[in-house]
Amino acid sequence: MNSRFLVPMFAVALLAFTAHAESADSVMALSTDNDLFAPTQTDRDYTAGVAITYSSNSEEFIKNPVSSISQGLDGYVLPFLGGKVAEPESAALEFGVYGFTPEEIKESAIDRSDRPYSSLVYLSSSQSYQALGAKSGWTTSMTVGVLGLDVFKSGQNAVHKVVGSDRANGWGHQISNGGELTFRYSAAYHQYLDASQPNQQFKVTYFGSAGYLTEFGAALVFRDGLISSPDNRFNPELMAYGERAPGVSAPGGRENYFWGGMSVKARAYNAFLQGQFRDSDHELDANELNILLAEVWAGYTHNFLVGTELSYVLRVQSSEIKSGTGNRTLAWGGLVFSKRL
Repeated sequence: MNSRFLVPMFAVALLAFTAHAESADSVMALSTDNDLFAPTQTDRDYTAGVAITYSSNSEEFIKNPVSSISQGLDGYVLPFLGGKVAEPESAALEFGVYGFTPEEIKESAIDRSDRPYSSLVYLSSSQSYQALGAKSGWTTSMTVGVLGLDVFKSGQNAVHKVVGSDRANGWGHQISNGGELTFRYSAAYHQYLDASQPNQQFKVTYFGSAGYLTEFGAALVFRDGLISSPDNRFNPELMAYGERAPGVSAPGGRENYFWGGMSVKARAYNAFLQGQFRDSDHELDANELNILLAEVWAGYTHNFLVGTELSYVLRVQSSEIKSGTGNRTLAWGGLVFSKRL
């Protein structure tokens, strides 16, 4: 599949949907993750990602074609899960790319004891069905993308050349090399705890997804400090590696706060390790992977101009692989620059 046409197509689609949807509660966010942003400063596993996200509560934007398809799925799934189908309170679109590498990127040969190379270029749509200030609600997302393109490979090696890092030589063996369509749908139910206060918020989230990541789990989330942004659009527990469309919060007034959380999940399938329908040179079997995973994160958000925020988060996840070189803890850091429009 020719990524020269796919990437501009996704980018133009995202810009077209957001061009006429600005409102008093719209936000544009640019985010980047990298394992070098973590104290361990490794160059492996989930190694980097870049995304641009637009989120708004405007009626025009909520009814854009991509979000309408996602909301159509919600109409079937949420009643089955016990939720009520109503008009979303807000919606988000995100376009991004992220990738994974084994530990020894200089080697072009496959290391069967480590994880395979893999990458995803994606477009994601997310909806919040939780009213501002409500004690509970739902968040859903639908992601379509392509595995195995050369977009991340080209970007990674270009950056490595500039900063003097080793070239990653094993991308020819990545999962679904050449391109394969993929899909994921997720739903999450949030319940704010009675201990929550205006400057201190706690919630429990139960989540699940089906597709290239198939899993279910629960998370405990908090934020503490000077808070003025909407609580129904602050969902860091729903990040899936580089994907953060369900969790982009619209900057409010002046605010500075710490935030964090932990989650436990049971993962039944991971296409980034196991591949999909297309044959790949290097795939791992389900019996080589850990089903139960734990993740913790801590971050800080600082408002430095009216409607402008910068956030940093450090995330640590337990090993996805049972044994061998790939049996190690994952750690990465992320930066999010967001601007209220």
